[in-house]
Amino acid sequence: MFAGPIIAREVLTVPRPTRFYLYRAAYVGAMFILMWTAWQSLVGWNDVSEVGVIARFGGILFQLFVLLQLTLMLFFAPLAAATAVAHEKDRRTFILLLMTDLRDVEIVVGKLVASLLQIVTFLLTSAPVFFLCLLLGGVSSEQILDVIGVTAAAGVAGGTIGLVVGLWRDRTFQSLALTVLLLVLGISAIEAVGVLLPALQIGGIPLASALNPYRIVVNVLNPLATPEGQLLRPSITFIAASLSFAVAMIGFSIIKLRVWNPGRNEPREMREGQGEVIEQLVEVQAEVDGSVRPALTNEIGYSTGLHVPRRTHRRVTRQAGPYRKPWTNPILWRELMTRAYGTKPLIIKGAYVLAFVLGLAFFYSNPNIESDPWRPAKVLIPIAVLSLLLINAQGVTSLTSERDTGALDLLLVTELSPQQFIYGKLYGVLYNAKEMVALPILLTIWFMITRKLTIEQGLYIVIDFGLLTHFSAMLGIHAALTYTNSRTAVANSLGTIFFLMVGIGICAFLIILSDQEFGRQLLSFLIFIGAGSVALFVSLGSKNPSNAIALVALLTPFWSFYCVISLLNGDILAAFLFSVGIYGFALLAMLVPAVSDFDIALGRTSAIQG
Repeated sequence: MFAGPIIAREVLTVPRPTRFYLYRAAYVGAMFILMWTAWQSLVGWNDVSEVGVIARFGGILFQLFVLLQLTLMLFFAPLAAATAVAHEKDRRTFILLLMTDLRDVEIVVGKLVASLLQIVTFLLTSAPVFFLCLLLGGVSSEQILDVIGVTAAAGVAGGTIGLVVGLWRDRTFQSLALTVLLLVLGISAIEAVGVLLPALQIGGIPLASALNPYRIVVNVLNPLATPEGQLLRPSITFIAASLSFAVAMIGFSIIKLRVWNPGRNEPREMREGQGEVIEQLVEVQAEVDGSVRPALTNEIGYSTGLHVPRRTHRRVTRQAGPYRKPWTNPILWRELMTRAYGTKPLIIKGAYVLAFVLGLAFFYSNPNIESDPWRPAKVLIPIAVLSLLLINAQGVTSLTSERDTGALDLLLVTELSPQQFIYGKLYGVLYNAKEMVALPILLTIWFMITRKLTIEQGLYIVIDFGLLTHFSAMLGIHAALTYTNSRTAVANSLGTIFFLMVGIGICAFLIILSDQEFGRQLLSFLIFIGAGSVALFVSLGSKNPSNAIALVALLTPFWSFYCVISLLNGDILAAFLFSVGIYGFALLAMLVPAVSDFDIALGRTSAIQG
């Protein structure tokens, strides 16, 4: 096939599973459920006799669809590209791909297209739903095409970022975390440059308005707000800039492919052992031919071009270092006292601290802070959500990486108890992500000291966030225990925490947009909440069903909805108690089976029985 064997294989194999069609149908079905929920929230059961009401509803619905789909694209497209490469590196198959006759451009472009194929399919599947908004009024076909083009271009540009990070880093967590942080820092940097250099323009458009996808879609939704004197429409400028960026990143990936990857994802001892074997084979061949020993080979088997006489290998011994005695829980000792995740996570922590500093800069950039009572929440909520995503990624990859490398099989034959393994992994994840846990808590305490938050509000936030960090870490471990395929586990874990946050945001948006009584709001959100319960049960309990998981899936969306209602009405204590109750119960519902059914979940029992 002209597109390359990687793309050809993906095109042939992806549509085969039934879940491919179920996911597409579920995505479109969720959009229709959201459409009905928005209609009930804005219009209700009232008879509509004015065309303007339907047109207003069509415009609001289109705005909601656009922002939601752009957020999903910016989140899943980069992570899909990064995971596609990181998964093969963990399974030691990427080095085999480099040993084939495939050209570098075929490998890079093939992995990018293969990882984005399903996401682009979802985008095309949702296009008819967007055109339904055209029938309601308030939206033009040009706006719909502009939005689809901007969303696709943003996904391609974000996918190339994930691809570059996946090719650069060797561990799955590093790839996922750096991809998310680079996206956040990239959009923040665009906004910062737009504020510091307002005169900088592209085609007559300010830089922040030309490169930030959210500003672009807002401009598309409000075409009358476009100033005069622009050479091109903002959407065309963004699409051209995004595709140019994607081409540049693909070219950079092609150049660096062999520089970053040969032998880097193999253990150093394995590379040295391969080099010695190759050197011995060269010596034997030289003796058979009766010729002088050929060129020496380096540690990865390439000729150095030097012809030297045969040298005698000597065993080099070194004095043993001091013996370190592990704790009673060796898993926890390994996670806390050794470099179990390498030294490179310092890059991730530095990027997170930079994002945290940018959030503080945004908070203090407005001289009239007191005029906006929600300003502390506008800083705390994005930082907290980013922390929860990174903690969740750390939790799921702490097990999937060991399963892919075969280290988990070695742990299963030891005498480690389930409690040692699960608690060691859980608190090892929280310790390695301690910056993501500590900085939002310290920021909340600072807001309490400076009286931006009351003591009551600050204590509630600290306790809730501490509970949610445990929930996010345990959710990642639960997904890794449930799904044996690493890509499925990562997608399920990150997708669950992401859709949970997005669902809460959509509920808050629709509640603020409507001025109805609580009873009518509950009726309008009933199907939306029920769909969320079904999706949560499929994610958490489809593989390992239990009564506790079913109860969590049933209650979590409803209680989260009640927490949003309570917060908007100012009843902070009720929101705090219900959030602690539901997420604490969800934590126990995943933790207790993981400890009690650990042998069954990981297959230790079946392995022993043969």
